[in-house]
Amino acid sequence: MRHRVVLLVLISLPLILLLAGVAQAATEEGSPWTTGKQVWRVINTIALLALLMYFLKKPLVSFFSERRASIARDLQEAKEQRARAESQIKEYQRKIADMEKELERMRAELTKSAESESQKVVANAERMAAAIVDAARLTADQEVRKAKAALKHEAVELAMGMAEALIRDRITDGDRQRITEDYLAKVGGMK
Repeated sequence: MRHRVVLLVLISLPLILLLAGVAQAATEEGSPWTTGKQVWRVINTIALLALLMYFLKKPLVSFFSERRASIARDLQEAKEQRARAESQIKEYQRKIADMEKELERMRAELTKSAESESQKVVANAERMAAAIVDAARLTADQEVRKAKAALKHEAVELAMGMAEALIRDRITDGDRQRITEDYLAKVGGMK
């Protein structure tokens, strides 16, 4: 229906303009266009338009209907693409929100892990410090024992030296003779 209205307007507009031109030309004096010529001109124009309409109607209708269908398809595709784009945007926004939650979870996990590792390092350091203190205490105790033993040994050596010096100074030749004889008597009595 719309095609017919458009086609009617396209045909009637040039006819109206042509008839207006014919009327004006016929009214002018000395015009080479007589009324008969003007009528033939109108008939030729109408025939040309009728032939054009007869041969071009189907291609024009086909062209416009295909164009309408093409535009409708393009609009439908554009709507579908827009809907897909909007759904992808929503999906990406959801993924971004999920990523933010995942990042927060990972941060909390890393913080917890770092605290745990920190506690392990502190506990290990405390164990190592205790072991070092125990080793130092053991080493100190050994050194004290060595020093005591060295002092005892030195005291014994000193006491023996002093006793030997005292014995040398106080024992006379007679005392030596008597000690020797007592010793020989004891050794001889043992047999």
